[in-house]
Amino acid sequence: MLAPRKAIDSNPGTEKKDARRSLVQPLGFSIRLNLWYTCFFVFGALALFLLAYVLLARELREGDREIVRSKLDACRAWYAQGGVDALQQHFQSESGWERASTFLEVMNANQELRFFHSPQNSPDEAILAHLGGHPTSNEIDWLPPVRSAEQHMVWIIARTRLADGSVMEVGRTTENRDELLRQFRTVFLLAIVPMVMLGFCGGAFITYRALGPIREIIGAVRSIIQTGDLRARVPGPRTEDEIDELVTLFNRMLERNEALIGAMRDSLDNVAHDLRTPLTRLQGSAELALQQEDPAQIKEALADAVEEAERLNAMLCTIMDISEVQAGALKLDLETFPLASVVRGLIDLYDDVAQDKNITVSEAIDPAGQVTADRNRLQLLLSNLLDNALKYTPHDGRVEIGADFAADATRITVRDTGIGIEPEDLPRIWERLYRGDKSRSQRGLGLGLSLVKAFVEAHRGTITVQSESGHGSLFTVTLPR
Repeated sequence: MLAPRKAIDSNPGTEKKDARRSLVQPLGFSIRLNLWYTCFFVFGALALFLLAYVLLARELREGDREIVRSKLDACRAWYAQGGVDALQQHFQSESGWERASTFLEVMNANQELRFFHSPQNSPDEAILAHLGGHPTSNEIDWLPPVRSAEQHMVWIIARTRLADGSVMEVGRTTENRDELLRQFRTVFLLAIVPMVMLGFCGGAFITYRALGPIREIIGAVRSIIQTGDLRARVPGPRTEDEIDELVTLFNRMLERNEALIGAMRDSLDNVAHDLRTPLTRLQGSAELALQQEDPAQIKEALADAVEEAERLNAMLCTIMDISEVQAGALKLDLETFPLASVVRGLIDLYDDVAQDKNITVSEAIDPAGQVTADRNRLQLLLSNLLDNALKYTPHDGRVEIGADFAADATRITVRDTGIGIEPEDLPRIWERLYRGDKSRSQRGLGLGLSLVKAFVEAHRGTITVQSESGHGSLFTVTLPR
């Protein structure tokens, strides 16, 4: 008694574990997606900062060189006009800011210092150690950046040869440039924290909005699992994107599953109802055979039982064929063959039935017309239509079979002058085991038209019917070429 109880008690724990797992997995995916978005956002911002920093540093460096180049040209012009005296006069008249940021040195051909100016107004050994030498031409030569030993300044220095053979060297400190870049780095470091927070919050918002339909799908699936109600649907986001397409396809799948399960339920009800009569007959025939002593009567009762068993077997096989087609598991052996020969063979097969009711069966099909289909399935399809036409056409009626071979499709028509179909029965004649009131007087399973429709759809074709009660019916089968 304890083992069954343990087995029963273990199921709720498993369901709770599955529920917790279903809750944790979307949450973990959301967090991972949010973190990925934040990382890409921060790395993108960092890449933009590095690019801006490199471009800014390059522009500032080019700007400093342009200032040094213009200052060198000006000093060279002053020296050409009045020599060292002119340089001293111009430097004394310049503003303090210009003097504080400019370095100037003039050396004669014998490497003797003739003029020197720096912010500290005295020669800097660190600077002098990097100076000297003669340029190879009158063009401007750029020295490597020189760092001052006392004031920790970095100088950009250019030199050129003067007309008298002297060497002039002009430099400019990079202090302003370094200060601007330092402020730029400070601003970025102060902005990186709110930038990360902004990226995380933005990622959380985008992730929440993007995964909203996924949560709706999870809720719908959970509701179906818990309640078994297939009417649950996911509200569409109406965004016309991949998520909207996923929701639409999911809802269509639910609709199709609901329709298939509903059709299965109806079919089971109809099968249970329709099997009751043949099973009762089969049981009665068997009981009758047991009660009889005459061998002839026993043989007749057993023959009735075999007939009912064959009818049951045919019903079940037809239902299985229809289910196989609807499940997409039916394999067609397609071939191209003349349609007229198939139709004439069916007319010869049903000739005795037609003669018993004096029904004229005619065909109007081009002998050269060909159709591409599964020959056996097409024969079974047409035989069901012809059998129905002969069955529900009264004496002295007509049945006509025609075909139209167009460029895109082959249209096969079966017309009769029978009792027709009631308007309320037309939408339901394709349902399995459905039989209208007029057809119940005839022997049948109610599966012929369902099988016909299944075979036509397996060929990716269509079938339509036009009928009026008391004036016959017209079935049109369209198969793609």
